[in-house]
Amino acid sequence: AFAACGVNGVYLPFEVRDVGEFMRRMVHPRSREFEWNLCGLSVTAPHKRAAMKYLDWIDPIAEKIGAVNTILVKDGTLHGYNTDAAASLAPLEGVVDLSGANVAVIGAGGAARAVLWRLREVHARATVFARDVARAAKTASDFNARCESLDGARFANFFAKFDVVINTTPLGTDGQSVNETPATAQELRGARIAYDLVYNPPTTRFMREAHEAGCQVFGGLPMLVAQAAAQFKLWTNCDAPLNVMHTAAESQMLDAGC
Repeated sequence: AFAACGVNGVYLPFEVRDVGEFMRRMVHPRSREFEWNLCGLSVTAPHKRAAMKYLDWIDPIAEKIGAVNTILVKDGTLHGYNTDAAASLAPLEGVVDLSGANVAVIGAGGAARAVLWRLREVHARATVFARDVARAAKTASDFNARCESLDGARFANFFAKFDVVINTTPLGTDGQSVNETPATAQELRGARIAYDLVYNPPTTRFMREAHEAGCQVFGGLPMLVAQAAAQFKLWTNCDAPLNVMHTAAESQMLDAGC
């Protein structure tokens, strides 16, 4: 993306164990121990919440969600954003009319909160499903949604009353729980659309189960690219080359054997 836009920049991965030490010693302009031309950072799990306390300003959307995935270095200060929220429904928007849709959101973590923020923006009706009922209730109430437990008996056509079922959990992720799914074909039968935020592998077990159930199926790669494009815009003030980024993401997954 940098090369396609003529930006002299690189995007480097860092494995961070202690986010506080990293932010103090390497990132914040007031305390870092060496000078480098840092314009911003992506923040991934498990640091999206912990990084917030080291920022000088946080965008209201990120405050509401309770997580940042993007840091911008601006005039010697650190600004935090959450680009996951606006991008969270990228595969569906323009394809599905979500206004008034009845949507099941599986999970109650940071990804669920990003999805719920966007669902509220597009006037969808959301129900949060999670095993931790207290957490689900808190997440749901923050975004004017309903909540139900995933514990107890699950039955055929469990999600049949929903137009859209969204998996926001990491179940099905390559290298962690690739053979797991939050819902089976039997439970999904009757739902119209299934969307998995997991993008690696490109086709998850949840997606295969949903396809077997007769759902229209969407994966998480377009969301990954859309949130990265918003980050790129914040860092460079240039419109991101979406096609270039999407092709690069697909190529990277092919190279990794996904």
